[in-house]
Amino acid sequence: MGGEYLLVDLQKQSDNEIEQKKHLGMMEYMLKHIKARDILNLWQSLLEKFESSIEIDKENGYIYIKWLLWYSDAKVSEDKQVELAKIIAKHLKKEEQEGLMRTIADKYIDEGIAQGMQIGRSEGMQIGEAKGKYEVAKNMLNAGSDIAFISKVTGISIQEINKLSGSQ
Repeated sequence: MGGEYLLVDLQKQSDNEIEQKKHLGMMEYMLKHIKARDILNLWQSLLEKFESSIEIDKENGYIYIKWLLWYSDAKVSEDKQVELAKIIAKHLKKEEQEGLMRTIADKYIDEGIAQGMQIGRSEGMQIGEAKGKYEVAKNMLNAGSDIAFISKVTGISIQEINKLSGSQ
């Protein structure tokens, strides 16, 4: 594994040099400018500069564009995601938009599902924790513990504990 490696400093290359590299140029262009504040302008520029490469990428199912979308997604705020989809759609024919837009939508759906699952886990844990406190309070009542002490230990109000003792 002692082969040689070539380190490329994209910051030192002009955009014109990068544009000459076709598909590889699309990747390098995004890598070079990913720190740009306005990712929407970066996408607009990329789609204009690499129009012929995107035409070739279309024949391969937009492999490069999909990768670039996934790569740059973290830089696109939630409120700008629809705008990004519009910018990309503007550079595609109507019949080509569906598949690529589905890729974008799938990604956002996956994020939404993951976020929903996380919220569900958190809420489930809170519900379980609350039920556990009430079980402990009931057991302490059954064991004859003082209501003020039970309240202090479980964090349940004295009124709630009185309700528990009345429902037994």
